[in-house]
Amino acid sequence: MNDDSARLRRLFLFDAVCDAGGIGQAAARAGRSQPAVSLAIGKLEVSFGVTLFERGYGGSELTTEGAILHRRVKRMLSQIEQAVAELLGGVEMPSRAVSSVCRHLTDAQVRCHIAIAHRGSASEAAQQLGISPPAVHRAARELERTVGMTLYRRRVHSVSANPVGVEFARRLSLALYEIVQAGEELSSARGQLTGRVAIGVLPMLPPRLVARATQRLLRSHPHATVTLQEGSHAALLTDLRFGAIDAIVGALREPRLSGAVIETGLFEDPYVVAVRKGHRLAAQSVISTADLAAFDWVAPQRGMPRRVVIDAMLSRLPHRPRLVVETSSLAMIMAMLMESDCITLLSRSQIRQAYPGDELVALDVATSGAGRTVGLTTRHDWLATEVQEAFLAQLREESLQEVL
Repeated sequence: MNDDSARLRRLFLFDAVCDAGGIGQAAARAGRSQPAVSLAIGKLEVSFGVTLFERGYGGSELTTEGAILHRRVKRMLSQIEQAVAELLGGVEMPSRAVSSVCRHLTDAQVRCHIAIAHRGSASEAAQQLGISPPAVHRAARELERTVGMTLYRRRVHSVSANPVGVEFARRLSLALYEIVQAGEELSSARGQLTGRVAIGVLPMLPPRLVARATQRLLRSHPHATVTLQEGSHAALLTDLRFGAIDAIVGALREPRLSGAVIETGLFEDPYVVAVRKGHRLAAQSVISTADLAAFDWVAPQRGMPRRVVIDAMLSRLPHRPRLVVETSSLAMIMAMLMESDCITLLSRSQIRQAYPGDELVALDVATSGAGRTVGLTTRHDWLATEVQEAFLAQLREESLQEVL
């Protein structure tokens, strides 16, 4: 670990100076010397490249940049305190004691614990962090002593986080992400249109929707970085809850999720029965259930919302046709349609964006009003940066084209 290994303690002292109104007052409250607090604040200013306080005889006043950082630090501290309070939920503990536990957490303890929970073991965490396994084990033991709770499963040759430890790591990971956000907001305050947006994309989302939104963002914020990660709903939801991604774009699940996340619809996307342009059924004006049963079908795996609709449709046919391919890959579904006489169920947006030249055709077949809502899933307490808000605005603009 590098010089940033003491950043958490410096952020605690920064908050103390903000609350006390001066370095001397904060030093007295924290039981530290005034030079030590001054040094900590100075190192924070160097690491962020800003001046945090205007110092005068009456104390220390936050600069504009200092106020930006303090907002995020307050959010970080609130989340850490909530995480500790929930961790010790079964123990009667006053808020002052919870705050004391939080102030004794170190970067080494927190970062090692998060890595153990993410990677599944202490040895994998050591490899990720680039430190020795004994250092990770030592940090884990110290963390358990600090919080007074068992956070790990210990076996002969491995140490991994138990369910309580995994949830605690998730909360700590979100808290630390506030400081990443602070760095980006401070860059924006200096006029640097940089920033990071990490988006999870569900497999069946037409990729051109997100690609167009990304291009619109990069025209207004040319130095922004966009990370697009495709994955299953369960995997992306885990990443979202840990703060590894900022939002998920794709079909919303029914029933809608609640609690730690917020789902917001972008546009309705009805289902249609689809074939390639030269398919025999594409030339028919009237299509019977026997026609649909005469061809092989391609479908997503069981458990996906569209598979439920397909299974219901096929159950009403004279006989059940073969499902020759089951895949959640939109690209593979498209390829199967283009290279065979297979039939599938796609959404309207997938037909529009599939291939240039209208190479896929929507058949005139009733689907009983079935469809999906394409939308955004975000954390309920997420405070987006300027760049992240700009990306969401561009995505909403692009989504309006799907409604027309």
